[in-house]
Amino acid sequence: MGGNALKHLHPVRLTSAEVIDLVHHLHRNWQLVDPRPLYLVPWVAEKQDHGDIDLICESDAPTVERFSGMVGAERAAISRNDKVLSVPVPLPWDNGRIVQVDFICCSSDEATATRFFYAGGDFGMLLGRVAAWHGLVFGMDGLRYRAERDVAWAADVHLTADPAEVLAALGYPAVLPWFDTYDTLWRFVLSSPLAEPWMFMPEATNHENRSRDKQRRKVGDFQSWLSENFPDRLAPPAPRRTPAEARDWVRTRFPTIGIDENLRLQEARFLYAKLRTRLLGIGAVEDVLGSGHPPELMGELVREMQPLLPGKAERETALADPSGWDRMITVARQAAVAVAAKRGLTVCQPPPLPAFVPGP
Repeated sequence: MGGNALKHLHPVRLTSAEVIDLVHHLHRNWQLVDPRPLYLVPWVAEKQDHGDIDLICESDAPTVERFSGMVGAERAAISRNDKVLSVPVPLPWDNGRIVQVDFICCSSDEATATRFFYAGGDFGMLLGRVAAWHGLVFGMDGLRYRAERDVAWAADVHLTADPAEVLAALGYPAVLPWFDTYDTLWRFVLSSPLAEPWMFMPEATNHENRSRDKQRRKVGDFQSWLSENFPDRLAPPAPRRTPAEARDWVRTRFPTIGIDENLRLQEARFLYAKLRTRLLGIGAVEDVLGSGHPPELMGELVREMQPLLPGKAERETALADPSGWDRMITVARQAAVAVAAKRGLTVCQPPPLPAFVPGP
């Protein structure tokens, strides 16, 4: 999972039997910091040695760091990548050597979906490529509708974290086969009617994924395998599914999600947040100074008045009811008057307070 995060420390590779021995040792000590178990991410059976070990823990980074010190790892050498901590763990049977252990942190609510994502080999990443071509995201939290990246207010919409529902939605059988070989894994990934060989080739991925793929030996092996077995199916015949097409699919597959209402609510919340920000910022400055001032000056006044305003939590609570709405806008105008006076600017009589607007 952590790739070559600790390659500068020259971690050793372990046999599958050595991995099991080490995980037993780690699990016994893990109970001293967290009663919930560590979960060893399974691997494809034919894999004979391991450059890193992936463990899922229903815990957080500080707990992993504390545990790492207990088992002799150098905490300063831990590499962090979002929810994954790559730890240089000394081998209990040879303290002069270390192995890279990747702790994948998740909440208890996310544990089932996270374990499913790491079902073996590059299972989650490969299914994620299939999902991406259809306007979806498959990750450690399950399946999501992918938000339009050029829409400021849009956010992904979570569809399901249930592994069975994810498999069914992406067109896979209800039971995973034994991943005894990579050939078995790769053929399973291609078994969905939504999957095609060209989805996994370099030409079909973005720059970020292409860069990552170059560091993943098995991704290169998979692409070579595709070239050998499906030479006539490697060119994308059509562009990715559009957001509108993806929404149509979600309406059919997950009708209870209410994708259209969900997106309308996202937009309404975004616009409401912009309104509140304006009322207590540039809007208050314009109310007491009037128009005709340089935008740069107005922006400076907004920044200078922020320390005079209540904290964010208090502002949001106050703006949720009519009396608090009036009070908070009045406070913002008073702050604008104060910073304007410091600069010797002439203020004017502000307009009446705007009518209360309830949140979405």
